[in-house]
Formats: sequence, structure tokens, C-alpha cells
Amino acid sequence: MAHTLPNVNVAIDNDRLGRIAPSSDGVSGLILSGVAVGGSFVLGDILEGNSLADFEALGITQAYDTTNTTNAWKHISDFYSWSENKGLKLYVMVVAKTVLMSALVDKTNANYAKKMLIAANGNVKLLGVCRTPDGAYTPTYAAQLDTDIALAMANAQALYDDEFNLFRPLQIFIEGYNWQGSVATSTNMRDPLTGFNANRVSLVIGNDNDYSTANAWAAKYASLGLFLGREAAIPVNRNAGRVKDGKLPLINAGFSNGNKVTTYTDANLDTLDDFGYIFFRPFTGKAGYYINDDHTASPYNQDALYISHGRVLDKAARIARKVYVDEILDEVQVEASTGKLAPSTCKHYQGIIEKAINDEMASRGEIVAVSAYVDPDQDVLTTDTINIEVDIVKTGTSRKIKVVIGFAASV
Repeated sequence: MAHTLPNVNVAIDNDRLGRIAPSSDGVSGLILSGVAVGGSFVLGDILEGNSLADFEALGITQAYDTTNTTNAWKHISDFYSWSENKGLKLYVMVVAKTVLMSALVDKTNANYAKKMLIAANGNVKLLGVCRTPDGAYTPTYAAQLDTDIALAMANAQALYDDEFNLFRPLQIFIEGYNWQGSVATSTNMRDPLTGFNANRVSLVIGNDNDYSTANAWAAKYASLGLFLGREAAIPVNRNAGRVKDGKLPLINAGFSNGNKVTTYTDANLDTLDDFGYIFFRPFTGKAGYYINDDHTASPYNQDALYISHGRVLDKAARIARKVYVDEILDEVQVEASTGKLAPSTCKHYQGIIEKAINDEMASRGEIVAVSAYVDPDQDVLTTDTINIEVDIVKTGTSRKIKVVIGFAASV
């Protein structure tokens, strides 16, 4: 051993504060109606940016919307109106107004959502799909929704299923353009028989009423970009309607039929909420408007009946894929007497997923706990397969708070 002078050695521990690396959970995509900009992009291009200014530099400005009677800049501007999204990656595709919403999310159509998701290499976790129809478009309606939007809801769920099988799970948000306004006869998206049964798809029908009344082409639009931006700004387990996050950046909230929220009764809003729609609501005695909830278009018996539930499950699925892909074709130790999994093997497979999910989710407060189990009674020599069960305890949501107040003789 080499001799050195007596001394005091000091080292810096750079991990004492437990800082968490920035998350990619909010990386988003937006598909928008518009026109090409010469020298910048053609329809169907995948545009990438990290700020509103990046897209304005490509020609998608406020004047672009006015000139082309579309809402492309508005949706992007709303996305970046949340301070937490400054610098966040956003993928944008501009398509012709004539392209149907159902085509945009068709998993068999390689020109739209599927193209973006492939180009983003699985990085898009949240996808917003908007449409500003051209003047020649003649919609048909059923249960207060354009039938093409109803088809888009089904196609979007099929797209999610396909993407999940390709290890690219994501949440999909559809602009509920031109909802007809009758609450009682609207589609009940929570009904397992008549609803859409789409547990990774949500329909937004709320909007900025001041903007929709000031711009004729936006009279029936929904604030999809605003909602997408809220989801991108929060942890995966958080409800987008969390009041503590502050009021929405708008003065008057409305619906995509053109009416203000204030024209509807509390009972009407309760029904729309029960039916699974996303809109903006007031609280008595509190200024501003807030997102009502983070519904998906699925029945109440689904685990992912809320966006925050689906995002937690899908993030855990992505982590599991990343962890276990490194174990593919590795040697597996088995018990000599039985040929079944060795206890050390079970502990290894349990430990690596628990650590990864704890590091990437529990440390951020996105889950409460995780536990993995590998049954040692598995004949891997015959099946070449190891089955692993992972249980996650999610955080709760204070969806309703009940308070009882009364007089007492003393306190």
C-alpha cells in the first residue's frame, strides 16, 4: 500500500436533497386543422417545438388562425399557457380541414396519428386531436354528438390498444366539436351498453366562451389544447381538475354548442359529469372556472375510469417493459431437485421492478407502494416464460368532501 501524508478526505454527496430528474410524462402531440406554410411545412409534416415561439417561427401565428379560419395557434397557445409547460416537447401535425376526426385516429391510417406516434418513437404520452371542419362539411348527429366524433372515440380506443401492444401506451383526448347542447339526450359515456367503452379516451366539450363568440370559425370549438396542456403540466396521478392548481386562464367558460356554462343548471352540470364529459365549471364563492374532472369514456367498473388512473397504469407498464427487456434471453437459475425457479431468481425479478417503480413513481408521490411477486412454482425449463405479478397502491382523490356542521353547548 502506498504511503500518503496524514490528511482529512472530504467528498461531496450530490444526492442528499433527493432531487428528482425531470419527467417526460408530459410530452404531448397535437393534430390540428389548417393549411401548409410555404418554406416551413406541408400538411402531414411532424413539427416539433418546445415553446409557442417555436411554432410561431414556423408560421403558426394568431394571424394564421384568422387568415385560415382555424384554431391551430389557439390550441398551441393554450397548451403553453400553463407555466409548467415552458420548454416541454410538443409534436404538432397540421392536416386539411376535410380530414375526418375518425380518420385522424384510425390505427390503419398511416398518415395521421399513427404516423406521429411512430415518428416520436414512443415519446408521446398524451395525444390531443382537434378538427375545424371546412364550410362544406355536413355533420350528422346522434345523441347530441357528430357521428364522426362517436366513431373517432371508438377508433381512438383501438389505436390505444394497438399502441399498448407496441409498448407505446398513451392517453387520447378528442375535441368534442359542436356538441348540440341537450343534456338529457346526450350520450352517456359511462353506460357499458350505449357508451364508447374507451378507457384511455376522453371527450372535451368545454371552451373559452369569449374566444368562441368573438371568432365565427371557432363558434363550436372545444378547448382541447387548454385541457391537454393541463394534463401535460401535472404528475400522472393528479386529477386535472385539482382546485389547488389554480383557476383556468379564461374569463367566461362555455360549451362547444356556443352557450355559456352559466346558462345551465347545477343539475345539468351534474348530469354531464355523470355522463363522463370534460368541461369547465365554477365553484360558488370562488373566482374563476375549473376542470370538472378527468373522466375517460368508460364504465364505472373499469380500473381506468379516470385519466389519472390510466396514466399511472401505463407509466408502470412502460417501466416494466424497460426493466425486463434487459432480462430477455438471460440465463435463469433453477432448483436442481425440481427444475423450478430458484428463490434467488424470484427475488431478483421482484426486486428490480419494485426498485424501478419506486424510483420513478413512488419517489415522485405518484403511487403509495408497489409489490411484485414471482411464483417459484413455474416450469421455465418447459415454457421459457416467467410470470410476474405487480401490485400498485395508487394515491386517492378527494372527489367529494362531506362536512357536518352544527351547534354544540361547548367546545
